[in-house]
Order: sequence, then C-alpha cells, then structure tokens
Amino acid sequence: MSVSVQTEPTFAAGNSAKLFDGPYLSGLSGSYDVSRDGQQFLMVKENIASDQKTAAAASMIIVLNWFEELKAKLPKGK
Repeated sequence: MSVSVQTEPTFAAGNSAKLFDGPYLSGLSGSYDVSRDGQQFLMVKENIASDQKTAAAASMIIVLNWFEELKAKLPKGK
C-alpha cells in the first residue's frame, strides 16, 4: 500500500492506494528490495495458481554483464 503524506505546515496522511497485486512472499528476510532512487521494487512473487494447492518449481534467471551483451547486439555506430 502507498499513502501520500504532507509534513508542512502540519502532518497529514492521504488516502491509501494499492501498489501491487499479489501474492508476494512476505516475512522472509530478503524477499524484497528497493532501488537506490526509491522508484522501483524487486519482489519475490509466489508461484501458486488459484486452483493449485502447491507451488510449481521456482526458477530464477540472472543475467550478468547484460549491458556489454546489449552493446554487442546493437548495430555498430549506435
């Protein structure tokens, strides 16, 4: 959830707004992170369909040096 706040001249909180549709894992150390600029979240989403009782096998893809790979795929001179 998100709530706008005003601090001057006095503190006031606005209406709450839903940020994400779940289900996301919660209560686990390291289950989310926030970007340095505070504009993006990295979160672990549960992999359970509404008609399933158990989760499917989880997977993660990590790409290292992606900027170098992108530069190699771009046409020369761009």
